Amino acid sequence: MSSWNISKKLKNEIISITKNIDSNETRLLYLLRNIGPQRFTNLIKYSGLSRSTVSKYLKHHLKYNNIEKKIYNDITRNIQEQRYYITEKGIEKLNEIPFQRDDILYVNELNEYVSNLSDLIQFYKKIGVEDSIYFQIIKTISNIGDNFFLIEQNPDFYLTLFYMFFNSVSTRNFKFEINAFCEHYKVKKLRIDFYVDKIMSNKLGFYMFTRDTDVFFFHEEDLLGTTTLRLIKDRLIEELVQINLKGYKKIYELDKMAENISEQLMNMDLIWNRIKEPFEMIIEKLIMKTAIDMGVSKTFLMDLVIQSEKLSRSKEGVNSLFNIINHSERYEDLNIVSLPKTDDRALDSVLGQIKGFCPNCGKILLKQDFSNECSKCKKKFEPQELLKSIDAAKKVSIEYKKLVKEELFICSNPKCDYYVQSSWDVCPECLTPIKRQRN
Repeated sequence: MSSWNISKKLKNEIISITKNIDSNETRLLYLLRNIGPQRFTNLIKYSGLSRSTVSKYLKHHLKYNNIEKKIYNDITRNIQEQRYYITEKGIEKLNEIPFQRDDILYVNELNEYVSNLSDLIQFYKKIGVEDSIYFQIIKTISNIGDNFFLIEQNPDFYLTLFYMFFNSVSTRNFKFEINAFCEHYKVKKLRIDFYVDKIMSNKLGFYMFTRDTDVFFFHEEDLLGTTTLRLIKDRLIEELVQINLKGYKKIYELDKMAENISEQLMNMDLIWNRIKEPFEMIIEKLIMKTAIDMGVSKTFLMDLVIQSEKLSRSKEGVNSLFNIINHSERYEDLNIVSLPKTDDRALDSVLGQIKGFCPNCGKILLKQDFSNECSKCKKKFEPQELLKSIDAAKKVSIEYKKLVKEELFICSNPKCDYYVQSSWDVCPECLTPIKRQRN
């Protein structure tokens, strides 16, 4: 395990905040979350609590899996010892507890950002940008952090940020088309395009998508970004629980997953009907990126892509999903923008050892599989019958899905989208009694 490094100044600020937290239970979680794994003696020292109190709350947190005790290795300092670590459950619990957190840290950081952004602020004032608008831009910059300052600070860069704000999903009433924007602020379009590319390439947390000639932006830390990513992660966790407890479903609907999430976002008034379809394509890309980060099988994800009808309309979109599965961090893959075409022969670079696709259902088959029987549809085949192109696999996958749906129907529970058979008594997903379909 690598060492946990934070500055001495930040460490002292965290310790100062910790000692002002009223809840002893929260103090220990806050320390472990912000300073990192600690020894028992350091927890006493940093928390300002007695040995018996620290011992009492450590036992409490261990009992409820909020923390864990394991070996800490720091090769650089030749340290190997037992320390307490906060768990994911502990982090969730800490996030649920209302206390004066990082208010001090946040104010200090914000003050520093405002000081560093004096040129940006003066420029916006000079061109007549309203206070309320550049306040929001500064708030986004504070979420980006120090990486923002890696880009050269100049008027063209500031104008580009302003242009992105005007075309943000969260500011739908401020739409400012690129040519009109450039004409109004006397800036060349190629300069705005240059800095949009610069911002997206530097991974500052922005996403972009297009609808016809309109361009839209959002940020991973704004309301739309955080809500979308949370809904995606929740849905993926549901699917992983299903796979672990009951195995794989006959049909997976990547398109439907994206549509369900976009419907929830529309109900929250975070997106609207005009941008719903392109945003669903962004959702599918974010599903792939999140799933890869969670360690989901590449083969399983490839099958999801093959079954997608929404992205089948755009070969570029499908190829970008393959690139994401192969851990691409290019913003051209993670966003809806124009992409260079990819040769189907590049499949080996995506998943490594692909033998081909099942001629009956389109499932990926790997070179190490010598069974000559598809694990999905259970059909036997001869090696020479395997499909070799993505387009062919997509076609048979869509046909197979239609045939399966003729034999299956969706559970009658409106909160469940599992496909069931008429011969079953209950839905294996939600245990709702199955109503027999009438011919």
